[in-house]
Amino acid sequence: MKTKLLSFTALFSALLAFTSCLKGNDDEGTTYDDSAITAFSLGTLKYTKHAKTKAGADTIIHTTLNASSYKFYIDQMNREIYNVDSLPYGVDVRKALCTIAAKNGGSVVLKSMTSDSLKFYVTTDSLDFSKPRTLIVYSQSGKYNRSYTVKVNVHKTQVGRFVWQSTTGQDSRLGALSAMKAVAMNGKVYVMGTENGTTKLYATSSNQIQNWQQLSPDKTLDAQASSNLIAFDGFLYTCSGGQILRSQDGQSWETRGSVALRQLVGGVNGVLYGVGNSGMMKSEDGGTSWSIDTTNGDLSELPSQNIHLFSFASKVNAGVYNLVMVGNAPTTNDVLGAKVWGKQIDPNQPAQPWRFYGLDEPAYVAPGLTHLQIVSVGDDLIALGGKGLGNYQAKAFESFFVSEGQGLGWKKDDRITLPEGFESSETSFAMVVDEHQDLWLIAGGSGKIWKGNLAGLILKK
Repeated sequence: MKTKLLSFTALFSALLAFTSCLKGNDDEGTTYDDSAITAFSLGTLKYTKHAKTKAGADTIIHTTLNASSYKFYIDQMNREIYNVDSLPYGVDVRKALCTIAAKNGGSVVLKSMTSDSLKFYVTTDSLDFSKPRTLIVYSQSGKYNRSYTVKVNVHKTQVGRFVWQSTTGQDSRLGALSAMKAVAMNGKVYVMGTENGTTKLYATSSNQIQNWQQLSPDKTLDAQASSNLIAFDGFLYTCSGGQILRSQDGQSWETRGSVALRQLVGGVNGVLYGVGNSGMMKSEDGGTSWSIDTTNGDLSELPSQNIHLFSFASKVNAGVYNLVMVGNAPTTNDVLGAKVWGKQIDPNQPAQPWRFYGLDEPAYVAPGLTHLQIVSVGDDLIALGGKGLGNYQAKAFESFFVSEGQGLGWKKDDRITLPEGFESSETSFAMVVDEHQDLWLIAGGSGKIWKGNLAGLILKK
């Protein structure tokens, strides 16, 4: 639509009033009663969305969305206007009609996106809200004014969908590793594994799928160090030769303490956890001293390999969270599925023991897969692995498995599929989620690397 600019005469007469606003300072006597925006809403917007045909093929639909049902909040204290519920992915907010109400019939003007020029707000003008915009409302007398920043939030990822976004990464050095494991920490992704009996460690920025740097640890790491690799409280931790080691950069390592563990599994709220020969172990001082953590259940059901630890905050009680541990059994003979254990941490209650979460329904057991890899996304867990172990029947990499019950109720999930051309050793590959909620998949053998953002799956709820 044609933009209606202030006439030269009107602009000249308004300059004195506008000057203070452009400097970001209101007149000392400005009050809410004199000038304020009291309501803001959007109209009908263009909407391009993905759908499926009756035959199941992907298609694109060009339609519209009535955005008036999306409530905009007006924060008078911070002078911000925004929608908490983001508009759907694919909505075009570059040409939006909006309705704005001002206190006592005040005048509303809009600041340009590229300069300090101003124009009056007109209901029939389409406005570009692809970036935050500045609105200024003047009192009826023209004496007082308030400026607001308008932010129209739109989902950056389609809800419920996952797409591999980067598929060009490859590093043959990673592909040569056996028993590799990856962790994300401080803006980097680390991969550790063994090659010809030597443990090696590589790292890259979480913004770079390539450009991997080989690190040179100043301590000798044994063949079990990679399976024990975790990220906790800003440090890399591992257990090598019965020694707990930690490092901030992967090169300079310090010895923290000694402990006999089947596997170091993770850390939550200042406490490290590991599976020992006599049950669960914990350290509250960064791995220096260790003690037995109470375990309620058959210790033979404790996992001993490919173990992953997760924490889920309670949605009801602040400061309360559930720990969930999932891993493969010490022996795969006559075993159906991976082992799931958990405990609740409540600072207002006596310490609770770890408990075995056995399931009576075989269809929903945790997947017992070769080199089982598990990551968390929101309140869900996502698992991938090689062929099934013991009595758990599964082909290598046949599907991603998801638990929406914090480690319980596992099932195949086709929202995530393997990237095109995926090939990997089923005994050596890595899966990790970084601070951007990007899922990384690193293939053993080829060293190919893929990554994609999980935000669409997080937002589905």
